[in-house]
Amino acid sequence: MSLFWERVEKRRYKIKDIDQLKTVDDVFNQYTLEALYELMNRGVIGDIHGPVAQGKEAKVFWGETPDGEDIAIKIFYTLTAQFIRGRQKYIVYDHRFENVKTSSKFKLMEVWCRKEFRNLKIAFDAGVRVPRPIAFYRNILVMEFISYQGQRGTPAPLLKEYPPDDPEQAYYTILKYIERGFILGKIIHADLSEYNIVNTGTELVIIDWGSAVKVSGPETYEFLLRDIKNITRYFQKEHEINVFDPEKVFKTILKRAEIYKKEEKIEEKDGFLVIGGKTLIEELTQEEPTEE
Repeated sequence: MSLFWERVEKRRYKIKDIDQLKTVDDVFNQYTLEALYELMNRGVIGDIHGPVAQGKEAKVFWGETPDGEDIAIKIFYTLTAQFIRGRQKYIVYDHRFENVKTSSKFKLMEVWCRKEFRNLKIAFDAGVRVPRPIAFYRNILVMEFISYQGQRGTPAPLLKEYPPDDPEQAYYTILKYIERGFILGKIIHADLSEYNIVNTGTELVIIDWGSAVKVSGPETYEFLLRDIKNITRYFQKEHEINVFDPEKVFKTILKRAEIYKKEEKIEEKDGFLVIGGKTLIEELTQEEPTEE
């Protein structure tokens, strides 16, 4: 955890003047600054601190609302041709991109930002533990700041960096979220792994929903199966726990989704959906789980 804490300490500064943003970080071009001013005028953003995460498509800053509530400010870069090609398979199944020309980089970036906001809302409303979406404008997405053990300005580390105390329970929890997203939200993360889950010390939170796809038919099921395989691989390889066969989990969730359509009612047990009188784990453990 030492490298993690070193990175945290480097981010503990506050940007005192908005004009300072231009010199602090090159992500703040005029286009982004105008969007930031708009969100400040709306009362969404009060102060901005240092960056807490950086990826190929965006950088995330720790910020505060005018009332002092911690928030995460995700700023998307102008999307490159390489990024567009890499995300084409996620775009093709999303009607929100139907009339957007990939040559219009700013427009595509805005749609991608809006897409992640809506994906977060869908997953959040389905009971998946994700950062609560707050607002978006242009290339800026504002959401709940997921902290480590409630410490202000300290981002929760990735599951890869900070393994769970109870790997088996953590494995079951992620399966629970996968099923809730698929059945209740009709959404699939499509890029799920130990690099897109953070550990707050008390709970697991799934992040980075930009690549998520809406369930539109069997052609999108491959993303569901891949998510399940990725999670299975991580928990089996890194923690050596007994895991369920990914194909069995996949088929069981699809079967339960069909039953749910007929029942049209929600029953829960410890956050798990109860379908056909059983939770997903109860149904899978009718036979003992085996190592993959």
